[in-house]
Amino acid sequence: MEWSAEAILSLIATLVVGVVFVMMVSETISVARGTDPVTNHVRGAVRRYPRVTYAIAVLIGLLLGHFFWP
Repeated sequence: MEWSAEAILSLIATLVVGVVFVMMVSETISVARGTDPVTNHVRGAVRRYPRVTYAIAVLIGLLLGHFFWP
């Protein structure tokens, strides 16, 4: 079985959409229950480690540029 670039990109996009959907459901349930949502923990981690956040953003930008630049 050979994996093409399009198949891998489609799989990554599907996984990202699935993770976003699960996070939205979790956020909705947390807000309905009145508990602390996941985004507060993510926001705290981003503020605690700004250099790591910057490095991840650059890495994502490099990957997207590599995949989509003609």
